[in-house]
Amino acid sequence: LHPHVDIGIAVDTDDGLFVPALRNADMLDAAGVRAAVNRLRAQVEDRSIPPSELSGYTISLSNFGVFAGRYATPVVVPPCVAIVAAGKGRHQMTPVMGGFESHRVIPLSLTFDHRAATGGEAARFLKAMLDDLALAQ
Repeated sequence: LHPHVDIGIAVDTDDGLFVPALRNADMLDAAGVRAAVNRLRAQVEDRSIPPSELSGYTISLSNFGVFAGRYATPVVVPPCVAIVAAGKGRHQMTPVMGGFESHRVIPLSLTFDHRAATGGEAARFLKAMLDDLALAQ
């Protein structure tokens, strides 16, 4: 177990993929997360990010859906233990009592290192994440 939450944020550039660490993400509110992500992205784009900020995260986030695709199989590179990847958002017809409704969905893929977590633990993590995301509505 880690005493803090440092999340790798995938940033695509013309020179390749960079994954800076969003430090102490568990201590930030939504506005703090947005400001930190914007800062990291700007530092990557202007190449002012210190090398020390490109390592040390244990889970990373990828948004490959901005390009294409629903699901992916991202590769975990230790010491990172898991990657959550978001696919392309879309509207989907969903059955509800008495009919159908159009719901916006974002498919998620989770890859994890079996040396760090079991399949059950990973599935419970994904469920907790989905439950939390559903609260944002």
